[in-house]
Amino acid sequence: CVSDYFRQKFAQVTNPPIDPLRENHVMSLATCIGREMNVFCETDGHAERVAFKSPVLLFSDLVQLLELDDTYYRNSILDINYDPNEKDLHQAILDLCDQAERCVRDGTVLVVLSDRSINKDTLPIPAAMAVGAVQKRLVNQNLRCDANIIIETGSARDPHQFAVLLGFGATAVYPYLAYETLANLVDIGAVDKPYRDVMVNFRNGINKGLYKIMSKMGISTIASYRCSQLFEAVGLHQDVIELCFKGVASRIQGANFDDFQQDLINLSRRAWIKRKPLEHGGLLKYVHDGEYHAYNPDVVT
Repeated sequence: CVSDYFRQKFAQVTNPPIDPLRENHVMSLATCIGREMNVFCETDGHAERVAFKSPVLLFSDLVQLLELDDTYYRNSILDINYDPNEKDLHQAILDLCDQAERCVRDGTVLVVLSDRSINKDTLPIPAAMAVGAVQKRLVNQNLRCDANIIIETGSARDPHQFAVLLGFGATAVYPYLAYETLANLVDIGAVDKPYRDVMVNFRNGINKGLYKIMSKMGISTIASYRCSQLFEAVGLHQDVIELCFKGVASRIQGANFDDFQQDLINLSRRAWIKRKPLEHGGLLKYVHDGEYHAYNPDVVT
């Protein structure tokens, strides 16, 4: 996952700049969607904004957004999947940026980047790369204030991954795969709660994680954290930094576009083999042949 290459920056002081638990009343995840108008000139257009309490969207939130009046909230859904037989990852990102720029110039306000339509013959552009590259292109073309970047992705699961997407320019995130996984847990009886309660609890957990991440830098609102790029890259090649994450410090070079594409190919090969069950992964706890932990059995014994 691209998010794993980033380390969050924090204010190096004795006490945390903001306590996200006891000083929660001065923090906000409120997210406004719509064109950003001139703050020095009040007009009727300033009212054409939609506000959400969190940048983490529920399914109903996304549906409402996409059904808003095209006059002020025209949307374009851009598929961030690509055919590796036709182009490589680097070219796919450039084509996505060109497509996003054309859409915004034509009047699109909600640029929805989606990897939902993935199939056996395509690979998804990593969500963080897609968001970062599109954000950079729109800023360079003076179009960013005219559009919002909404990412519909299956790769966002934990607060750090959401923070990376928001920190590199996403206005809002819709983690469809996380919600569908939770819904499946309800269906099989692993979780004994209504669908909505489960989804809202998940979002609340992500919100708390975002509060904690923001508080480490003394940031009280998500609007101030968005596009801040408060990360340091570890193990990313300069080519990737220049195209997708320009401005981020990367003292240790590493993975380039070819490496990421090979990872995507390897993952795709495993994912579409029906006879193979889903892997546990082992990111959070020990699994044999999984992620290595400091408390692995061979270490403890």
